[in-house]
Amino acid sequence: MNFFKKIFQTEKSENLTFDDRTSTKACIALLLETSMADEILDESELVTLKNTLQKDFLIEENEIDELINLAKENVEDSNSLYEFTRDINDNFDATERVKLIESMWKIAYADGNIDKYEEHIIRKVSNLIYVAHSDFIKAKLSAKEQI
Repeated sequence: MNFFKKIFQTEKSENLTFDDRTSTKACIALLLETSMADEILDESELVTLKNTLQKDFLIEENEIDELINLAKENVEDSNSLYEFTRDINDNFDATERVKLIESMWKIAYADGNIDKYEEHIIRKVSNLIYVAHSDFIKAKLSAKEQI
């Protein structure tokens, strides 16, 4: 079972070490990019980010802040989205990539306003990880229904 399947499975997985979380950090970095695209990390976005990490990624609450801080450092040191999306393309199947896009939409919808920069980041990531436009739209609608 690949790593992404472990973090998106419905049952709690065995505790994974941080060394096994390279893909998780890439996903969190992309979620942070979405939440900070409008240059404002709104409290509702932070709450949604944490909830998404717990529900969709099955990350224990006590690990979330540390992973967010690590991802923030990666985002600040990053020159482009490519370094994050490359790992996702190498390790995730099509269903898993769509699930990531849906998670990004959840973050964008959290504050009740889809900023044009948030949508731009999600669209760009979607293109970089080869998510079909129809799946991009389905993920957007699914995320909206869950908010």
